[in-house]
Amino acid sequence: MDFDTLYKQLNDEQKLAVDSIEGPVQVIAGPGTGKTQVLAMRVANILQQTQTNPNNILALTFTESGVTAMRKRLKQIIGKAAYYVNIYTFHSFCARVISEFPEKFVSTRELKPIDDIGKYEIIREIIDRNDFKHLSTVHN
Repeated sequence: MDFDTLYKQLNDEQKLAVDSIEGPVQVIAGPGTGKTQVLAMRVANILQQTQTNPNNILALTFTESGVTAMRKRLKQIIGKAAYYVNIYTFHSFCARVISEFPEKFVSTRELKPIDDIGKYEIIREIIDRNDFKHLSTVHN
């Protein structure tokens, strides 16, 4: 579908987000309410209304499935330019920034994501080192 047809399907609040082409926009809504569509439409609108290059746009979401859905919807609206828009999860974006600019993160050069066993060990150590007065087991 083209932009105009999709735009007509949006409610007033969604249109406000799509029409806001200056600065950041945060869309908070429940599952299945059209967040991905609104953000894809906003990106398309920015590209139509301005001389912004697709690679100068950053869209962040919480899940990889959100990234995939955003790219797919954006591709339907603007075509292959969608592949140049920076769409990441918050985690993958931060990991990319750290890997691209390691000199800015001197203390993190040797860091890597912690696994479940490492998380358990840290929590166990915190519990063992402290005398928590209100800490109890699940069965107590």
